[in-house]
Amino acid sequence: MSSLPYLIRRSTPLDAGHLTLLAYRAKAHWGYSKAWLAVWNEALTVKADYLRAHDGFVAEAAGQTIGSCILERTTQGPMLEHVWVEPTWHRRGVGRALVQACLALARESHARSVRLHADPHAVGFYERLGAQRLGVVPAPMPGEPDRTLPVLEFVL
Repeated sequence: MSSLPYLIRRSTPLDAGHLTLLAYRAKAHWGYSKAWLAVWNEALTVKADYLRAHDGFVAEAAGQTIGSCILERTTQGPMLEHVWVEPTWHRRGVGRALVQACLALARESHARSVRLHADPHAVGFYERLGAQRLGVVPAPMPGEPDRTLPVLEFVL
């Protein structure tokens, strides 16, 4: 039996709806406008087919979904996607446990690194876990045409 107040399990297609709601709550926590959240509608929507195609983990506490992390396998290599933690669970080890679970999966498949495009608010979190900055990618938004996202990499 785990001494943690939450459990980590593999994600399934049945998690799609809960992960979508979690993604919206987690993204909105950073104070983004409703207009920007609307632009991100498709990116924040987690579909059952997506969860069938990629490996990932979900954190649960008292029957509620409180976190997620998906290891997306792309032609450019593995990427972390849909890393979300319920805001009331921040700084309690949930995100760390989820990311470490996905990095372990990547190691098992002999990946040499895992990349991600980080929300600017989450860069410090990933750097504390050992990720290194590689650069930026364009991520323009209404009112901020020069906006970028940091690209980070975990070397395995």
